[in-house]
Amino acid sequence: MTMTWRLWFIAPMVMALATVVLFPTGYLFWMSTQHWLVTDPFRFYNGIDNFTRLLGGSDFWQALRITGAYLVFSTLLMFALGLGLALTFARASAGWMRAIVVMPLVIPPVVAGFTWRFLLNGEIGFLGAFLMPMAGLDVNPLAEPRAALFSIVIADVWSRTPFMFLIFLAALQSIPKDYYEAARMDGANPFHEFLFVTLPLLKGALFVAVLFRLVDAINTFEMVFVMTRGGPGRSTQILSIFGWRTAFQELDFGKAAALGVIMLIICLAGAMLMFRQFLRNEPEASP
Repeated sequence: MTMTWRLWFIAPMVMALATVVLFPTGYLFWMSTQHWLVTDPFRFYNGIDNFTRLLGGSDFWQALRITGAYLVFSTLLMFALGLGLALTFARASAGWMRAIVVMPLVIPPVVAGFTWRFLLNGEIGFLGAFLMPMAGLDVNPLAEPRAALFSIVIADVWSRTPFMFLIFLAALQSIPKDYYEAARMDGANPFHEFLFVTLPLLKGALFVAVLFRLVDAINTFEMVFVMTRGGPGRSTQILSIFGWRTAFQELDFGKAAALGVIMLIICLAGAMLMFRQFLRNEPEASP
C-alpha cells in the first residue's frame, strides 16, 4: 500500500516531465529524420540526410565559429565584470546600489536589443553617431562585420552580467569571515586572500555560472535578431539565427530540426564535461 501511494505521488511529476521535456525532445529527433520542406508536399523518412546536408555545408561551420567567438568573449567579460562587482558589493550594505546593478537583468532581451540598436545607430544613435566619432572611431558599429559582432557581445554582456553578479555575490557571502582572518594572521595581503581563499571557494559558483552561460549563449536569439538579424552579411549569424533562417526563410523544417538536435548535443556534452571536471576536483570525503 505504501509503494502504491508513492507511485501516485510520483505519477504527476513523471507526466509533467514527459509532457514538458521528453515529448518535445522526442518530436525534435523525429523531425530531424524527416524530409520536411514546406514547398514540397511530400514528407518522408530520410534518415541522416538532414544531418549530412547540414554538416556538409559551410554555413553551419561559419555559424558555429561565430557562436564560439561570441561565447568566449562575452563569457570572459561577464566573469570579469560580474566577479569584480560582486567583490565590490560583497561587504557593502547599500541595497539600492545592488538593485541598480541587477536592473538590466529584468529588461526583456527584445527591449534591450532595440535600445542598443538605437544607441549604436550610425546616424541618430548617441554612441554610434556622436560619442564614437568624437573619440575618433569613424565606423558604423552595426554596419561593419567585426564591429557588429563586438556590438552584440557588449549588449549581451550588459544584459547578462547581473546574473553572474548574483551568482558570485551569493557565493562570496557564504564564505566564512574566519578564513580571511586566518589568512591575515598568516601575513596574507588582499591579493593572496583572493588567490588562495576566495577563488578556491568559488569553484562551485564558477561551475554553475559556466554551465548557465553555455546554455544561455547557445539559445540566445532575440537580442541578436533585433540588433542585426545575423548581418551585415552573415557576420553575426550565430547558431540560433542560422536555425531561424533555415526554418523560416529556406522553409526546411527537417534541416532546422537537425540543427536543434546538434545544439542540444553541444549543450549536454558541455554540461557533462564540466560536471565531470567539477566532480574530479572535489575533495574526497574523509571516512
